[in-house]
Amino acid sequence: MNQSFTEKLASTRDKESLIQLMNDLDEEKRRIKAVMSKFSNEDAENGGLTGKERQTKLRKMKTRLSFLIEEREAARQKLGKLNGDKKALNKAMNRKVEFCHAFLAVADREMSEERFIDLEMKAMELLAV
Repeated sequence: MNQSFTEKLASTRDKESLIQLMNDLDEEKRRIKAVMSKFSNEDAENGGLTGKERQTKLRKMKTRLSFLIEEREAARQKLGKLNGDKKALNKAMNRKVEFCHAFLAVADREMSEERFIDLEMKAMELLAV
């Protein structure tokens, strides 16, 4: 994956933006496939590319398609994690407040300080969604 996509994916925090990113990747894949199809259907007599130039262009497009597939999968995985986080938060919000306080007190007492702080940070991230 290229660095600009990685940065864009990291900065995307909401479901709608991730879906839009996936749609943009799909659109680029469709555009590349249409150009590849055009290369396959044209010959030298119709103004198409031939020989080494044609093969080079097709290879570059196939490589770009592979990257787009990887990028879309990364976006899909992030969307799945975001949906899972939202589901877990909704489930936790339906619990009684007393239980949540008791759970937090037990976690604070039983867990190492480092692990507890890590858990607190993840909870803050979950609330930011």
